[in-house]
Amino acid sequence: MAYQLPVKMHKKSYPAIDPSRPELSQRGRTILITGGGTGGIGFSIATSFAQANAATIVLVGRRSEKLKAAVAQLETEFPDTKVIAKVVDMTDDDASKSLWAQLEADGVVVDVLVLNAAKLQLEKASLLDYGHENVMDDLRTNVGANLMYTEYFYRQKKRAPGQRLFLISVSTMSIHDFNVNPETHSYALSKNAGTLLLQLVAKDVAANDMQVVSFHPGYIATDMAREMGYTDPTLPWDHDVCAENLPGHYAVWAASDEAAFLHGRFTWTAWDVDDLRTGEARRRIDEDNKYLKIGVGGL
Repeated sequence: MAYQLPVKMHKKSYPAIDPSRPELSQRGRTILITGGGTGGIGFSIATSFAQANAATIVLVGRRSEKLKAAVAQLETEFPDTKVIAKVVDMTDDDASKSLWAQLEADGVVVDVLVLNAAKLQLEKASLLDYGHENVMDDLRTNVGANLMYTEYFYRQKKRAPGQRLFLISVSTMSIHDFNVNPETHSYALSKNAGTLLLQLVAKDVAANDMQVVSFHPGYIATDMAREMGYTDPTLPWDHDVCAENLPGHYAVWAASDEAAFLHGRFTWTAWDVDDLRTGEARRRIDEDNKYLKIGVGGL
């Protein structure tokens, strides 16, 4: 594919992003993950941060039963990590405000925010047939809600002076390849805008203040993908990804010092991070401020 980089590609986790590496340790940190229930990438990310010894994981989602199941499983597998479930619709401004206010009242300061929840375009249709009301609804989740959570995250009043924050965004290759999901352009539009939003946030905030990294998680056969109508024969699923651990492990790596050079940029979890850090891709990152960012090709 023309958009692949001069790096090795992975379909499963590998040593450089292993969450057990001391350099990737999340010990003492509080992680908040939106859309973190069982059966998807959010839960994989939660599991990976628990493997990296996170102190507390806060799972935010709309489905109480999925959150309860996720908490039960994580508490069983990782008894040293405190797991909290918060039933909140991200697009509910009052509920989201109350969530962050309660965290503050409880003395909880979030170190890592993972924006994983997304609004799907379940109806396959052109933008004009899908209609402005549906498109605006998608934008409200994939752009508006993410901005709101980013604001609350960055402005935490009890954040210690000099405390570094990490913002991880689960994006999609649909933001740059509009042919991969040709009948769901509202999803591509809203995710593209959401990724650009964080790119611009990163432009105004230093990586040692709040590090921002967005990524495409890969072709993972999740419940979300099936809800969009994709079945095994329709896309080249990464079947050898064990428990979807590639995006989870990559998210932990992205919340480390090692990923600081990707601040404000978009990547794929499949790209080898050592090649990104030291190879031809790194040279281009250092020399081209537009590389791996949203913009207009040719300009």
